[in-house]
Amino acid sequence: MPRFRNATTVLALVVIASCGVDESNRSNVSSEPASAPAASVAPATPETGLDSTVGALAVQVDGRILAGGGFTTPSRSLARFEADGTPDRAFNEMVGTILDKAVYAVAVQPDGKILVGGYFTSPSNSLARFEADGTPDVVFNEAIGDTFAGGIVSIDVLADGRIVVGGQFTTPSRSLARVLSDGSMDEVFNDAIGDSLNLPVASVAVLGDGSYLIGGAFTTPTPSLARVDDTGSFDPQFADNVNGSVAGYVSTIELHRDGFVAGGQFAAPANSLARFTLDGTPDVAFNDAYQAAVGASLDAYVEKIAVADDDSILVGGGFTQPSSWLLRLKPDGSVADDDLPMLDAAVLSVLAHGDELVVAGAFTSPSAHLWIG
Repeated sequence: MPRFRNATTVLALVVIASCGVDESNRSNVSSEPASAPAASVAPATPETGLDSTVGALAVQVDGRILAGGGFTTPSRSLARFEADGTPDRAFNEMVGTILDKAVYAVAVQPDGKILVGGYFTSPSNSLARFEADGTPDVVFNEAIGDTFAGGIVSIDVLADGRIVVGGQFTTPSRSLARVLSDGSMDEVFNDAIGDSLNLPVASVAVLGDGSYLIGGAFTTPTPSLARVDDTGSFDPQFADNVNGSVAGYVSTIELHRDGFVAGGQFAAPANSLARFTLDGTPDVAFNDAYQAAVGASLDAYVEKIAVADDDSILVGGGFTQPSSWLLRLKPDGSVADDDLPMLDAAVLSVLAHGDELVVAGAFTSPSAHLWIG
């Protein structure tokens, strides 16, 4: 199952990011490492019990790891693991088979409740919430019901409990929506968004002032990157500063120092990864350093990035050059000399938690679909 369904050809670039088990198509994911793979480190993860791809990660305050994807074991589509990768049996048994299709996004609320997004129809359409122990939040899920027509692939949570989601849906608004903490729709915001976005949103990042950065395949009201304020209005100055510099698809956005880094499949301002200031101005120094060190040799898309405590940037995706599916950049955009796991297939999610690195994807070696080290 591709990340977005029935979208334009630009979205075919991320078909590899499938989390589904019913419609998966990963024939273009090589199982052979590149000729110059990242340095290998000893496997650090116990047997995960995962039988298929993991495409989304989140970490709880206690260090336990939540994984979403297209797997059916140790539970369907959502599972929790201890910090060392051991499956959390009690949680996973509680989740069981409640979710009927793949999960593409996972987020943890400040109160510990767990949000998941995808194309599922049970326990609710596309967006659901679970208690910290894995039991469904019945009241929230009933409020969501069948509100969303389509799939959700990105979730972020505001400090006040409101939830902003991005994906490929047409109701309650197109591609971007906001939900109140009880599961009811933020009608004012959603009405303001309306049909402004013509194609899916793949990534949402909440800023400190309550505005949002969004990335995706959309070409209106601006191409690929936009900033939306708390009322649902698009920021024209941000659009002017970006100035159409990203021609392609943005799959991931992460805040970085006083700006943000975007990854995906695009040629400019650098190959498939670029840094911007928060007002949308491309960071020329970073982008030039990255392009010189990596960009010319990167041979496929960037699916997910994560920023570590030292401001280094973990990059995962479908590339096999200059390293296989995973690399780390220094804060200035140059390549870090780092030991990373030698994987055998694409990385679809990566997470930095303190000194710990969590990697998820289609790989089965050195551990099945989830690596922690």
